Amino acid sequence: MKNEEKNIRQALSWGKGVLFEQIVVDTGSTDKTVEIAKEMGAKVYNFSWIDDFSAAKNFAIQQAKGNWIAFLDADEYFLPEDAKKLLPSLEYLERTTNSSSLPHMIKLAWIHLDDSGKQMAVGVQYRIFRNDPKLRYRGRIHEYLALTDGSKLYSCDATDTLAIFHTGYASEEFAKKKKSDRNIFMVQRELEEDPKNYMMWGYLGDSLLAAQRLEEAEEAYERATEDPNANIEIERKNYCFANWLKVKCIREVDSDEDFMVVYQRAKSYGCNTPDVDYMTGRWFYNKGDEEKARYYFEQALHLLDIYKGNDTLNISADLASVYHKLFTFYARENRYSDMVRYGVLALRAEPYQPSVLKEILVLLKREPGEEKTANATFSFLSKLYDLSSFKNKVFLIKISEQVPFPALEETIYHLLSVEERKFVAEAGDIF
Repeated sequence: MKNEEKNIRQALSWGKGVLFEQIVVDTGSTDKTVEIAKEMGAKVYNFSWIDDFSAAKNFAIQQAKGNWIAFLDADEYFLPEDAKKLLPSLEYLERTTNSSSLPHMIKLAWIHLDDSGKQMAVGVQYRIFRNDPKLRYRGRIHEYLALTDGSKLYSCDATDTLAIFHTGYASEEFAKKKKSDRNIFMVQRELEEDPKNYMMWGYLGDSLLAAQRLEEAEEAYERATEDPNANIEIERKNYCFANWLKVKCIREVDSDEDFMVVYQRAKSYGCNTPDVDYMTGRWFYNKGDEEKARYYFEQALHLLDIYKGNDTLNISADLASVYHKLFTFYARENRYSDMVRYGVLALRAEPYQPSVLKEILVLLKREPGEEKTANATFSFLSKLYDLSSFKNKVFLIKISEQVPFPALEETIYHLLSVEERKFVAEAGDIF
């Protein structure tokens, strides 16, 4: 790390009580990073920055004495509940796996947060791995783990239970640290040595996109995908094309035909990421063509259901919005079955969407007997919301008032405790 006094406390706090030791490798901080790290009990080492991420990371690994390593950057952290799972998970893995087949590393969910703390994309990373002298990072930038003897790496998948949260790609932080400029410089050095390194062209596009140099980013993505026979992993192709289409959505200078040329090219290259169709849905939605937007959004959701790739997905962080758009489309078409289906999915992704819940309740209220009893509606809501939560009960009461749906409002009101009723009466409109 370097000049991370804003993040260092959180970076070291999540591991307290979990980790055997905490190691900080500083590459030249001029702020209070080192001072705070030492104050918090970390072992601090200095490493002269030589424009090589693998060199710095491998130096850090060499200092570690534990048999498992959790390697996070200063702008990354585990939630407390996930941190508590680490030791039991590793102990279970060692207890139930033969030493000869013990995985080298563990795949985790990698959740990118924007400046407001909301998810902006979801991917995977291998950040927990065995402390094996043959296991080291490779690559000056966009480094990856590999065994020095060339043998195959084995991993296990914990993406359903463990996640790392990352704030480093939030626009404010990225601009402040000038990460994009640094990365552009390093990738360009790689390309000077090997102009046909198509993976590096893709990485250059990513860095230019982060720097908002959008026209240059498009040119880089086009170079990255110019050779259909290039030996590039499918995840990298997926990411290049998805980001290329993302840039086009941001710039909005192309015709539909120009946009679809890139979409068709992605499909011809075998891209299977849902983000290609998701970005295409966004393109047509922004152009006001809701019919085509619906088609590509639904195609993206279908691909998401069957997707097994490891690349970062924009659609994963935007599911609530996609479901809401499809809900609105079908509501306008009076296709109530599809409307309710996407409405439920939207509420599961983001429970507090008044407009969605209100329209669903209007429909349910029309069912025979529901206006007087609300029995089926209450049963429906109990599967979507934790009705022991005060916040949820107040939210449902407020929406019931707006429909209006007196029977449902009364049913949920009776779930409030005496203290909760008193608080609601005194607070007025608290939602």
